[in-house]
Amino acid sequence: MNKLVAKKAFLLLVLACAMLVTVEPIYAKKKKNTKTTKKESPYEKIFKGKKDEVKKGVITLHKIEGKILFEFPLTLQNREMLLGSTVSEISDNGNALVGQKIKKPLHIKFALRDSVMEMREVSNFARRPIFSTSKDESIKQAMKKGIGEPVMEGFKVMAYNADSTAVVFDMTDFLVSDNKRMAIFDPYGKKTMFGACVRRATFKKELSYVDQIKSFDDNISVTSSLSYLQDLLYMGIVAIAYQEPVTVKVNRSFVLLPETPEMMPRMADPRIGYFTSNKEEIADDYDGVKMNTYANKWNVYPKDVEAYKRGELVEPTQPILFYVDDAFPEEWKKGIHEGVLVWNKAFERIGFKNVMQVKDFPKDDPEFDPANIKYNCINYAPIGIANAMGPSWIDPRNSQIINASVFVYHDVIQLVNDMRFVQTAQVDPRVRTPKLPQDVLDESLRYIISHEVGHCLGLMHNMGSSFAYATESYRDPVFMKEHGTTPSIMDYARFNYIAQPEDKDVCLTPPVLGTYDYYAIKWGYTVFPEAKTTEEEVPYLESIIKSKIGDLEYRYGKQQLGYGVFDPTSLSEDISNDAMKAGAYGIKNLKYILGNFNTWLNDKDPDFTYRDHLYDALVSQYVRYLNNAWANVGGFFINEHYVGDPYNTSEVIPHDMQKRAVQFVLNELKNIDWIDNPDVVKNLTFDGSMSRSILKSMSKKILNTKRVSLAAYRDSSAYSPQEYLDDIYTILWESTIKNVEPTESERILQTEVLMGIIRNADPLTKKDEIDEVLFADLKQAAQTGALQLPANTDLPLFQLFEVYKHLTEQGDADCCVDAGHYYQTANAMKKINEYAGFDYIYYVLNTSNNNQNHLYFDLLTRIKNIVEKRKNSGSYATRSHYEYLLSIINDFEKAK
Repeated sequence: MNKLVAKKAFLLLVLACAMLVTVEPIYAKKKKNTKTTKKESPYEKIFKGKKDEVKKGVITLHKIEGKILFEFPLTLQNREMLLGSTVSEISDNGNALVGQKIKKPLHIKFALRDSVMEMREVSNFARRPIFSTSKDESIKQAMKKGIGEPVMEGFKVMAYNADSTAVVFDMTDFLVSDNKRMAIFDPYGKKTMFGACVRRATFKKELSYVDQIKSFDDNISVTSSLSYLQDLLYMGIVAIAYQEPVTVKVNRSFVLLPETPEMMPRMADPRIGYFTSNKEEIADDYDGVKMNTYANKWNVYPKDVEAYKRGELVEPTQPILFYVDDAFPEEWKKGIHEGVLVWNKAFERIGFKNVMQVKDFPKDDPEFDPANIKYNCINYAPIGIANAMGPSWIDPRNSQIINASVFVYHDVIQLVNDMRFVQTAQVDPRVRTPKLPQDVLDESLRYIISHEVGHCLGLMHNMGSSFAYATESYRDPVFMKEHGTTPSIMDYARFNYIAQPEDKDVCLTPPVLGTYDYYAIKWGYTVFPEAKTTEEEVPYLESIIKSKIGDLEYRYGKQQLGYGVFDPTSLSEDISNDAMKAGAYGIKNLKYILGNFNTWLNDKDPDFTYRDHLYDALVSQYVRYLNNAWANVGGFFINEHYVGDPYNTSEVIPHDMQKRAVQFVLNELKNIDWIDNPDVVKNLTFDGSMSRSILKSMSKKILNTKRVSLAAYRDSSAYSPQEYLDDIYTILWESTIKNVEPTESERILQTEVLMGIIRNADPLTKKDEIDEVLFADLKQAAQTGALQLPANTDLPLFQLFEVYKHLTEQGDADCCVDAGHYYQTANAMKKINEYAGFDYIYYVLNTSNNNQNHLYFDLLTRIKNIVEKRKNSGSYATRSHYEYLLSIINDFEKAK
């Protein structure tokens, strides 16, 4: 039995061994097959057998089969970025400029949720940020629930990389699309007639594609070629372009922001002109939401703080470097470079050296890309627009400027030529030419660029600057050599139109930098090492302003637009503290210049092309003198006022100055015939009389007593509506009263003013003093939806029209802040609120009760009586004129 068991055990052992011998090769073979058929990972499948252009950097980019894939490191989740959109090429730069950023950069972050990579909006310029410093736990919880980061886009994760440190997702549809948040068309470009046209652009996806990709240590850029068919409708109605093809190459830059903001924000002050950004704060020491307003500025900080404290000149940790477009005409570049570097003079006064730097576009730097928002560029725009502008972009967390651009349109040089001629040709023979000499070109371009770079540094226009200087100072060679035409190049105080032909060696230009410019840089960029918080800086900043607050050279005067033009001391395109005296000198010069037009230009302008547009510039300059003077009528000095400041918030313009303004303008209009100089106009484009056009236009302003009523309401000693209308009667009907033959200009004025008096005497006959045809077009376009007006404004349509009309009529001399300027203007016009102190003056809500109908009726009676008395006197033309005036009055009385 035991033998049998042993035998069976032996057989089982042999069988087992045999099985082992048999199975081993099978197992080995199976193992070998497993190696050769290893399953591909989703990551490998994406790229297998495909041409993959790879750019490695902060984010790895893959361009594969027309798609753009992000290989996004998971360590970058919740890191804040700015996403900027810049035009790099375009088929017609009337639609947008190369280098232009139409929209503010998007403030975003990426975060993974399950299998979707979400792009979240951290902040939005249209949604004012709010934060809490309250210790109340309930408020903290409410903030967490009510202040979130909305999801803008979601991208399905395609795969993880080999070590699962990054995810891959497709960004093609986001970057090759018509994304309105990253708009590429300028709504106020030349193609839209500067905002007069509505654009309807149809995106052609089948013609659009990813062009270039780049990735660096702290940013990436993707350039897409986007094609459209566009219609352009004037006022939303009349088609001026239909199915016009447009192709744009646009660079989208994703720039990684520092984890912690580098710069301590600086609290703004409305008594000094900086662009600003706002944040609301819920605080325990304040009832209600507190508004914090910060100055937009660069992070200029000393490399050696101790040396800075000792008063030594030190380098900044981060210089401000501008790159100059290599497309500029070579003869422009000297003035452009100088326009950047002049600001170093201001920084040197506060302890910094070499802050401002400038280079031409590099030829041998593979990383350089002028469309990347990492680079500050001065761009050339080869287009017939006489303008320049200097927008900037900020880190929304701390108002630090991180990018700025200057755009110089080609015809800005024509604007300079026109200005130099009509303002200074009476004393400067160099400018009596269609082509400015190199020295004049250099100083003019330096001024233009330095003004725009001032914007890039955060400075706003200071339109009140030139009011600091007396009119006669502009004829003083010693004073002008020291000061130039204005205390600030941020003013529109162009050139010395007061200087007379007999004045020798008088400076005709703005200074390189003015006293206010040095002061503004001191306030904005002085570092206070002792101050560890924004709040601790305030006393230092306050002391800078207090030290200069009573000196007009350091006064900040806000730019005024539309219904906000109430302060004659803060106007654009003016110089000196007396518009009537300055205007008289300027008009005397214009007469001298016009009288020498042909003598100076016959050999330089054989076909009269140059004189044709120069004449228009001269007429515009004349009208500017009249308007600058008229701003005194019913005007106010307007200032930001803190406790203890010497300036009041508002003061009525003195009685005598208002009266002189009325006398000056009306007497000029009565003697305007010189502007239709027959020896000049006979050779120019066939057109109507410019003098008559001016008379009709100015007559509409003459009878506006509402401003005068407001001034009289605020100050009982001010120029009154009664005296104002008395002066109109005395001046405009002077010839009739004295029984002297009136000039043709007087007859036109009498007719236009009489019709205005009738409208004012009877409200039932009064009409809006705006262009009724354009107003009707605007109204229809708005009602049909063809013209998209701001959704969040409740302004009456006529006010929207007036803002729109003003902005488009400002013309070529303006420099802009951003493409959304009109919308900002419309919204800001609603009211003068607590934040408007930091911005332009758009609109003054004049709620004074005018109630001057009885004065108009009395004036009408006086006119009727004197015309009745003189109707049979004078020449046939004069008698017919008086009969016509009487018929107008009689028709009005019958209708009553």
